[in-house]
Amino acid sequence: MLDTRLLQAFYWVATLGGFNKAAARLAITQPAVSQRVAQLEADLGVTLIERSPRHVCCTEKGLELLSYVERILSLNDAMHHAVAVPDAVHGVFRLGVVETIVHTWLQEFMRALDVLYPNLALEIDAGASPQLEDKLRADEIDLGFLLLPQTDPDFEVRELCKFPMGLVASPRLRLGGRRVPLARVAAHPVMTFARRGDIHLAVSHAFADVRDLRLHASTTLAPIVRMAIDGLAVACVPPAAVRREIADGELEIVHTDAALADVRFAACWRRTPERRLLERVVALAVRIAAGAARPDAGAGTARAQTKPRRRRPTTVGGAGRGGAR
Repeated sequence: MLDTRLLQAFYWVATLGGFNKAAARLAITQPAVSQRVAQLEADLGVTLIERSPRHVCCTEKGLELLSYVERILSLNDAMHHAVAVPDAVHGVFRLGVVETIVHTWLQEFMRALDVLYPNLALEIDAGASPQLEDKLRADEIDLGFLLLPQTDPDFEVRELCKFPMGLVASPRLRLGGRRVPLARVAAHPVMTFARRGDIHLAVSHAFADVRDLRLHASTTLAPIVRMAIDGLAVACVPPAAVRREIADGELEIVHTDAALADVRFAACWRRTPERRLLERVVALAVRIAAGAARPDAGAGTARAQTKPRRRRPTTVGGAGRGGAR
């Protein structure tokens, strides 16, 4: 019987196109991956991977084997998650998250995931959606909570939630309270997300009739919020993402006649035969996100912003290694 570790090594070398990438995916060394593929080739008596300094690809026999390996790994994954108790699921799960979710329901999700899989370690990469999409394509994260729409045919996509966009400003600008015309808002710089995104385009359309609009942009949320708190700009963001700042009096909602579309988020992941854990994590995210997006969810979100007690290590930052079983 073939060792599934050998099959996994071969699958990820063939899928990712390199031994180093496969090593990062499996959280083992590159020589260990090479040894496993060589052992599989020796067991079968055929060459599966063509190796050269610039190019790694499957041979004809390798391509033939790959379809069988996908089915074997999928069946093995289904068996594992059907029979094993949740405590048996371990390893590192690499999650990419846009900042709006970080500031709304991520910690509630982490708490629920910790209860469901107490031996699973999270590695969190928070950032802008386009950069996280690139990391998902490069297999540097396992799952992304990203902005919609998503058009990459290699992604599985499931919608999570949507939040209304709105305008918020420092009380010192005196824009809160009564409804104010857009021209008065535009007397100050307006700041929102990156120029190449749909949100920036929607904000531009909302202020289309306003002359001399100064529309600043940022790929991440933190500079937008900081500029607004300091009174240097009016921020166009989901108010749900700045609930704490609004509650503390650092920001207030600016009421206008601007038609600002909702911002929508989805769970996105690459197709893989070992997908059951991904599907269960996504199902949990859908449930948590649905509750957080309710209009009356402010109190629950505020509670979720307290730091959860965790029995597992969590890393926040750059791309990580490995996968989870």
